[in-house]
Amino acid sequence: MLITDGKTLITGATGSLGKQLVHDFVQRGVQPIAQVRESSDTAYLDRVGLEKRKCDLNTAPSFQELLRGIDAVIHTAAWVNFRQDRPTQFAALNTVAAVKLFQAAAEAGVKRFVQVSTIAAVGARARRNNKTSKALSESDLINEEHDFNLAHLRIPYILSKHSAEDQLQKLASNSSTELVMVNPSVIIAPSRTGDDRGKARKSFKWLLAPDLPNRINLVDIRDVVPGVIGALEKGRPGERYILAGDNITVRALLLDISSILGVAPHLVRLPRTLLNVASRGAVTWSKLTGKGKVSFYPDLVRLLEYDWAYSSMKARRELGFTNRSIERSLEDLLTNNMTGTYLKP
Repeated sequence: MLITDGKTLITGATGSLGKQLVHDFVQRGVQPIAQVRESSDTAYLDRVGLEKRKCDLNTAPSFQELLRGIDAVIHTAAWVNFRQDRPTQFAALNTVAAVKLFQAAAEAGVKRFVQVSTIAAVGARARRNNKTSKALSESDLINEEHDFNLAHLRIPYILSKHSAEDQLQKLASNSSTELVMVNPSVIIAPSRTGDDRGKARKSFKWLLAPDLPNRINLVDIRDVVPGVIGALEKGRPGERYILAGDNITVRALLLDISSILGVAPHLVRLPRTLLNVASRGAVTWSKLTGKGKVSFYPDLVRLLEYDWAYSSMKARRELGFTNRSIERSLEDLLTNNMTGTYLKP
């Protein structure tokens, strides 16, 4: 279905990705409907004259009013954080709310439901050693058929997003509402301060940067959104699509940023044993002090056992997905010139 064919509801419309979706819809002459919470900052949505429907996806007894007259849903609302505590809260929004929303959408006769997930829900490639091969072939990259291999890591965000995919696929197999899932990698987006260059220069001057051989993948928000819209319009029901940018080592990424900023990074190689001890100590300290937030922990360190390198070949072929180079995106971001966004049209 085309975005001009009916009414599209965007959940999480006041988040960074949600607002960029709104921006692109409006640029195409289409007014989507925005799901917001009572406490949401709706200044941008008000500026573009969007219809807002207030609904807390965690606590609403019914989604009937939210979905009234809706033909398609793009579900971006999620709690994105790699802390280890509060697994129940992660599951409540990232899994349970997504499932309930799909069920309600099916009952309301919604034609298509696009679930915005994450590459972490697909999995990662286990590293053979601590070295980086010079080049990757397409067969080395993770695609949509990869068997999820991160269930042993107690990282609530990853587990909750993967569980949502599993449950939604089961529901969709017996539903007339078509499900399409997209899995963006790490999204590069401008901050609301408008001075990403200043923030980055300050960080590079004082912070120690990890010198890691691991590959990671970053993608420009200006490329993710057309990919999401492509999934809505062209995606095959029941399929998932990876929306990824360039694969790059952490070291190369830091050097690229350094070159743009004109500030040398303080690269430091930290032994895994030291990281393991420090992460266990951080968890113990959190328990002793009663501070519930656990942001540094052993399972997070174990992510270093993997490369996060992905292929978007399927999305290119079926959705028409394209991506800017990492160098182009970083240049735009770190010169405060990231135009084509909701912050800087």
